[in-house]
Amino acid sequence: MQFTFQSCLISTSASIDDGRIVANARIFFPASDGAFEDDVYDLCLDENFIDENEALTFARERAMGWVEEHCASAM
Repeated sequence: MQFTFQSCLISTSASIDDGRIVANARIFFPASDGAFEDDVYDLCLDENFIDENEALTFARERAMGWVEEHCASAM
């Protein structure tokens, strides 16, 4: 799932790693021309998720929190 939050593009996904559901979020920072730079931040969240939906929701929330905390200049 991809969405834009405070000018950053966030892509979330869930996968199975060693029998556990893992959530991932990739945060792309905007360039001055409005395109998204190659500068990215990756989150890998290895929690005890019940299913893919829970993992995606958690990844979305954590990514938005990370952007709020670290990317005040991206707004």
